Amino acid sequence: MGMSMEDTRLTTEVRSIRELNLYLLAGWKLILSYVKHLSDTQEPRFVLGWQQESEPVMPELLDEWELNEIKQQQYR
Repeated sequence: MGMSMEDTRLTTEVRSIRELNLYLLAGWKLILSYVKHLSDTQEPRFVLGWQQESEPVMPELLDEWELNEIKQQQYR
């Protein structure tokens, strides 16, 4: 039996597929996806909900600078 929107205890919004996948693996449910239009660019957005009785599991996310540092270290 699936949970309804009324069972959502907490929501969050992420901006990338990488972040989306980390949240989904942690047990979050995808509620909504949309594209934010800025001037001549488009940015994906994903709204997730925590629907479990337990405390929400927040995945550890690296920011863009940290990801770039990791990539640079791979090639040394």
